[in-house]
Amino acid sequence: AEINAIALAGITKGCNPPTNDRYCLTANVTRGQFAAMIVRAFGFTERAADPFRDDDGSIFEADIERLFASGITKGCNPPANDRYCEDLFLTRGQAAAMFVRAFGYTDDGGGDLFDDDDGSVFEADIDRLATAGVTKGCNPSEGNTRFCPDALITRGQIAAFLARAFNL
Repeated sequence: AEINAIALAGITKGCNPPTNDRYCLTANVTRGQFAAMIVRAFGFTERAADPFRDDDGSIFEADIERLFASGITKGCNPPANDRYCEDLFLTRGQAAAMFVRAFGYTDDGGGDLFDDDDGSVFEADIDRLATAGVTKGCNPSEGNTRFCPDALITRGQIAAFLARAFNL
């Protein structure tokens, strides 16, 4: 249902261009793909003037520049942050941080909502994302007590996050 919802909303086009008749549910999401999804979801049009040195000529360059202009991404190589790393897979923790920036979530529900994110740079963002109802965790058969911040996020998980965030 979530995949169909984000497809109908124009957020995703599929995983096998140009046909795009498949979603690839279990495939991991690259940072470039994520930029395209978020830009489509919000309809961002303003572009930053080439903030990253590693995306020139990329099919995602315009989306990455729009994502940066919106304040959702800072880059992938702190503290310089002059690279976006579009081909790297996105982790669940990175996705949490970008969702929190995109939607402006501030309520952390009291914090420490998951057992496995203590000490993670993304812990506060993960708590905000969960409090907003966008994530439920990564271990449903065990009560969703973990978030798995360092695990790669799948296209299915991104679809669920997007559908919940936009109430689709």
